[in-house]
Amino acid sequence: MAKTILFAVAMLLLGAVISNGITRYNAQQHQHTRAVMVLAQFHLYRLSTAAKAGQCSAFVEERERLFRIYGELLEAFPKAYAQDDEFHKRAEALRSAVHPDLAATGECGSAADDAKKIDDACEECHHEYR
Repeated sequence: MAKTILFAVAMLLLGAVISNGITRYNAQQHQHTRAVMVLAQFHLYRLSTAAKAGQCSAFVEERERLFRIYGELLEAFPKAYAQDDEFHKRAEALRSAVHPDLAATGECGSAADDAKKIDDACEECHHEYR
């Protein structure tokens, strides 16, 4: 009886060690992907805040940063972008929403609408791929 309990405890510990290793490996594999998404979320928040506050220069700056992060998204999801038509469509919608040339007018009148378009492009992709 004691041998059986000891064996069961040893197997549980072995399972815990193996699952911990697998979890760490998976987290390391998707580290760039998560980092890009967290950074994009941070800049989207700052963009929305700048739009609400009417800070045009900050809005334009954050929009340009989000456009550069779009390039990182393509690096983070190379297979999805190349092979998945739906992902490609969503990525291009984001690109057109954050394109910095659209923000170069120096006018903040449409900043809130533009921020909403960018947020909607992100949300549509997240609804499809979360």
